[in-house]
Formats: sequence, C-alpha cells, structure tokens
Amino acid sequence: MLRNKRKIWSQVGSALYDLTHLEVNTIIKEDMTTSKASDSPRILLHEIAKKYSLKLTELGEKYAGHLAGGSHKNKTNLFRGRIEHEGSGYKSFRELSSRAKDACQLLKGNKSTISLNEEEVDSDMMMLKRIEMISDDLRGLLKSFGEHKPGKDFDFDNKGTISKFRAEKGSSAEKHELDVNLRQLMVIRKAHDVGTERIILQTIIGMDGDVTTRVSKSFAYNPVTFINEMHERSITISINYWKALVQIISEFGQSLLKIKKK
Repeated sequence: MLRNKRKIWSQVGSALYDLTHLEVNTIIKEDMTTSKASDSPRILLHEIAKKYSLKLTELGEKYAGHLAGGSHKNKTNLFRGRIEHEGSGYKSFRELSSRAKDACQLLKGNKSTISLNEEEVDSDMMMLKRIEMISDDLRGLLKSFGEHKPGKDFDFDNKGTISKFRAEKGSSAEKHELDVNLRQLMVIRKAHDVGTERIILQTIIGMDGDVTTRVSKSFAYNPVTFINEMHERSITISINYWKALVQIISEFGQSLLKIKKK
C-alpha cells in the first residue's frame, strides 16, 4: 500500500515538473497521413527506429560522393554502416546512436571539403545529433525495464519480433508490452511525433516567465507569414491548454493530500 502511494506521488511529481515549461514546435513535414499513431510504446519505438535508420541511410547516400572522393559508393552505406540490429530494442538504439555520432564527427572533420552549402551541412549535422541523443534517451528508458539483459523470449532487436508482437492479443500482448508511466510515454510520443522532420520554429515558455524562441537559419532568411501566424496561434492554444492541465493536476494533488491525511 505504501509503495503504491509513493508511486502515485512520484508520478504526480513528475507530471508537475513537466508542466513547469511549455514547448511548441512548428515542423516542416514532407508528407502526411490521416492515420492515428499507435497507442503501443513497442510499436511507436519500432517506428522511431525505422525513421532513424532510413534517415541515416539517406544522409549516407547524400554524402558518399562528397567524402573521400566518392570512394564509398557501392559499398556499405557511409553513415548507416553494417546493420547488425534492425529492430527497436536496446541494442538497436545503441547502434543507431553510435552510427549517428560517427557520421556527425565525419561531417565535422570534412566540412571544409564538402561542396554543399554550409547551412545545409549544419542542418544535417543537427539531425544526426538529434538521432544520437534521442536514441540514447530511448535506450536508457529500455534499460530501466531490463531490456539490455540477454535471454528475453521476445528479442525486439530482431526485425521479425515486432510482427509477432503485432499479431498477439490480450494478455499475451500485455506480457511483452512496456509498462511505461505517463512521463516515459510522453518521451516516446514526442520522439515519434518529431521523428526526422525539420523544426523551423520552436518556442519554450517557462513557469518563471522566461520565453525562448528558436528559428532555423533558412526560415529566418526567408520567413513565411502564414507559418509565423500559425506558430503564434499554436502558442495561444497551447498556453490555454497548459493552464487547464495545471489546474487539473493541482486539484488532483489536493485530493491526494486529503486522502493522505485520513
């Protein structure tokens, strides 16, 4: 009973901490579908891993002709490298993080010899850093569930495992699902929503009143009015929603205090 109460208080505390700041991102997306994202953390993680692997492959092909005189053509992909894990388990995200880190260092070390716009190269390096950092966050999350340990009956580092998982129903599926808390689910969902898309505008508002807005160089040089207006509207909507969430959490916390006193 005491352990359950502590768990509840821990989750409330985490939720309150996350509500101390608001982040609004405006993203340029190449294509959109009307399909709703899965509610399964396992499936979301697999889709994130696929996006990261594809982006590494895409960037590797893009720079193969610009590095080492194009000697990497027709060989193992320059950035993705030899694929050892095609799934979405701990080892898969470790591999993605390592490949992204190496690719970023390769670009940084050869930046002066690449015959592309410096801003474009910088943007690609930031994408590689995003893949590295978020992959590290996600494998850290997986490690907290013991996913780094060998001997799992369902090895999600194997490409085919996710297909088996999708086919499972009821308690069988629940057995292999990740029992994430709200904060962990938010981390996974954000990584999935942002994916490998370009963030052109980002506004972060702190509970203390600090407001930080970041603008990508390309957009700063060529701003688009309707995107600016859309970002402003998104901020207004988010602030109103934020206020409502803070109120709900506060009332929930007060009710828990009353229960604790009894």
